[in-house]
Amino acid sequence: MKKKHLCFIFASVLAVNAFSAMPVYAEENDALYEDLNYKTAEDGHIIITNCLQSAKECVIPEEIDGAPVTEIADSAFSECFLLEKLTVPDSVKVIGRQAFSACSVLKTIKLPTEIDKMGAGVFDGCPKLESVTIPKGITELPEATFYECTGLSSVVLPEGLEIIGSESFYGCSSVSEIAFPESLTSIGDYAFQGCSSLKTVNFTENLVNLGGYIFQDCKSLTDISVPDSNEMFMDKDGVLFTKDGCTLVRYPEAREQDSFVIPEGCTQLANGCFVDAVYLRNIDLNNATVFGMDAFFRCTGLESIAVPEGTTDISAQMFAYCSSLKEVSLPSTLKTIGDYAFYTCAGLSEVTVPEGTEKLGAYSFFNCLELKTLRLPDSVTEIGDGAMGYFAESEDTEPKKISGFTVEYGVNDTIYNFTETYDLEGTGSGSSKLWIWLTVIGGGVLVIGGIVLIVILRRKAAIPKPVPGGRTGSATKRPEPKKKG
Repeated sequence: MKKKHLCFIFASVLAVNAFSAMPVYAEENDALYEDLNYKTAEDGHIIITNCLQSAKECVIPEEIDGAPVTEIADSAFSECFLLEKLTVPDSVKVIGRQAFSACSVLKTIKLPTEIDKMGAGVFDGCPKLESVTIPKGITELPEATFYECTGLSSVVLPEGLEIIGSESFYGCSSVSEIAFPESLTSIGDYAFQGCSSLKTVNFTENLVNLGGYIFQDCKSLTDISVPDSNEMFMDKDGVLFTKDGCTLVRYPEAREQDSFVIPEGCTQLANGCFVDAVYLRNIDLNNATVFGMDAFFRCTGLESIAVPEGTTDISAQMFAYCSSLKEVSLPSTLKTIGDYAFYTCAGLSEVTVPEGTEKLGAYSFFNCLELKTLRLPDSVTEIGDGAMGYFAESEDTEPKKISGFTVEYGVNDTIYNFTETYDLEGTGSGSSKLWIWLTVIGGGVLVIGGIVLIVILRRKAAIPKPVPGGRTGSATKRPEPKKKG
């Protein structure tokens, strides 16, 4: 347990005044300077370790007792719940991990003009923070820097910044625009997820590496623009593609058009590329045959779709939560339907899985309430848990069987065993039953044939003739027929 929590409990029991003077994370050998606790490093520089819990405004000095203040320790101001304003001097060159995290009323902070290092999650969970200018010298904005800073509306990123780390602006719902420096080359996973006010994104020439789901849940995003000089990406009418046009990377979810045609030359859709594109009712996949995970996840307006010939895999969660999807055409080349592929497609009423399909993933048709008939080919060799025939009213309730659900198939052990295990209606049978009857009948024929053969041989059996030379040969005893098994 952090010492801060122990101090809080102890002070609450004794008195309010005692609590107001209690520092957080105070170490035994830390010294006190006004509202701050600090320690002296071996080389003589000062490290700020924490502040008093009662502090509302705090100015960190450049020196304490003639020694320079150059570092703020990990979690130094974390959970200073009354702190509203903080000034950090230019002498500070290192800011530790989660240094200001969970400062729930912190509105204003002045950082040094230039620093050497900043740890992850520095402002994690500061909902009142409104604006920040990141100091020069930072080449990588660490992961979760502004995680769920819901009040943040303005951020200035320095020239020289090359990487925006994963989840850096996760849940920053007030950020409506952000200017990328020309030096930026990479953006990590989920970096802007939940930035629901972000309307447009302008790539720079050197931005060439993108993580996954970076613009997911950006409910206001309508346009992504890329300069012609960018060697990795391009945009077509505000939709992000790889430079060669082969892969659609991201479709801005706030675009209000109700239909979209995948352009010629585009054969692949990246992970989550259409997530939450709720206005789309129809999508023409054209020549696209390779699909990343979650490609159409939660496209709640999508009503029908035809998956092109040449497609071999319906990826995991590809159509999950497409609640308005009523019709889907699957290609004859299909081999695999991934886990949760049609999960909670509540409007889907009938599906024919083509011959040649081998695998149905776990929960692939779970929660498809209107799906009463699922036609499966005898080529199926694997079916995952809960793949079909069941629904759940919520994540906390036990699954229930869909009334009237039937699996149509021929002779297939995998499908038969699944329907038996999950107590589902099926029109086919398991091949094992046929083999049992064939074995029984064949065994009977062999037994009868053996008996007939014995009788015939007994009738034709002769007494052995003496061996030439007067020596009587031993009588040759015909072996008994071998018993089966």
